[in-house]
This record gives sequence, C-alpha cells and structure tokens, in this order.
Amino acid sequence: MNDKLKTVQDDLAFLRGLAESGGERGGLGVAGGALYGSAGVLYGVQTLTYFVQERGLLHLPPLANLVMAWAPTVIFLILMTIVIIVDRKNPQRGVTNRAVNAAFSGTGIANLALVLIFASAATRNHDFRYWLFHPAVVFVLQGAVWYVIFVLRKRAWMALVSIGWLVSGVAMGMLIHRPDLYLLISTFGLFALMGAPGFYMMRQAMRSAA
Repeated sequence: MNDKLKTVQDDLAFLRGLAESGGERGGLGVAGGALYGSAGVLYGVQTLTYFVQERGLLHLPPLANLVMAWAPTVIFLILMTIVIIVDRKNPQRGVTNRAVNAAFSGTGIANLALVLIFASAATRNHDFRYWLFHPAVVFVLQGAVWYVIFVLRKRAWMALVSIGWLVSGVAMGMLIHRPDLYLLISTFGLFALMGAPGFYMMRQAMRSAA
C-alpha cells in the first residue's frame, strides 16, 4: 500500500513539474527573454531619440532619421530569426510555458494585423494621428498578455507590469496631440515594461538551467 501511494505521489510530482517547469521564466526561456528585452531597448532608444528631437535638444539629418526609423526593426527581425532557430533545438516543456508562448505569439500576429489597419487608415485619410493609435493599442495588448502571465505564474511583479502597460497605453491614446508626452510615456514603457522584464526573465531562465 505504501509503495502504491509513493508511486502515485511520484507521478503527481512529475506531472506538476511538467506543468510548472520554468519557475520564474515566464515561459520565454533564455533566448525568448533576451529577444523581448532587446526589443524594449531597441524601440526604447528609437522613441527616446524622437523625444529628444521633439524637445529641440537634438537635430538629426533626414538620412539619420531614416536609419533610426528602420534600424530597430531590422535588428529585431535578425534577432527573432536566431531565437526561432534556437527554440527549435530547445523546445519548451510544460503546459504553462506553452500557454505563455502562445499568448505572446498571438499578440504578435494581432500586432501585424493592427499595422495594416492603422497604416491604411492613416494613408487613406492623410492623417498621421491614426497611426499614433497603433502603439497605444499594442501597449494595451501587452497589458492583456501580462495579465495572462500573472494568472498563470502568480508573481506580483507580473501584475505590476500588466498594469503599467495598460495605464501607459490609455495615456498614450489620450495624448496623441502632445507628441512630447506621448513619446516620453512610450519610452518609459519600452524600457521599464519590456526591456527590464525581458532581461529579468532571461536571467531567471539561465539560473533555472544552471
């Protein structure tokens, strides 16, 4: 009887480990966390540059502005390709990890659709303000994803990140007529709510793997 009970306990422990593997990782792993953090830094530097120019503290020539507009995306796509290759060799284990990855992937797909929606609206109406709503909506979507992660992982800091995304997104949507504040909020959000959590999760994943 004791042997059977011990076997059942061992099986339950094994299943629990599969479901909860990754601990603090958030399901992104080392490569995914690094990619998320890098995106925050890349686009944070971009919006910070625009903010400084909006305040009249820096003036970049047209070519430099063109590079600044495209460089973060090009670098991010290169990094994303590397991460996809790495993740294929090291698949994520656990139901929770897969759920978190699915949430981020779904948000990425939604973001691509939103690019088409807002870009076409801005072009069709000849009004750049339509496009400014796109980052605000993306921030809100990030807040929703982080709420899902909080529910799955039960970490208080994840709830704070979710609230930060949501509040920043709403604030940006209400401040499209104030480019300086709009850019300041987006810069803060990218560094504090994407860059910092991404690299933190990367560090936690490295510790778990050690």
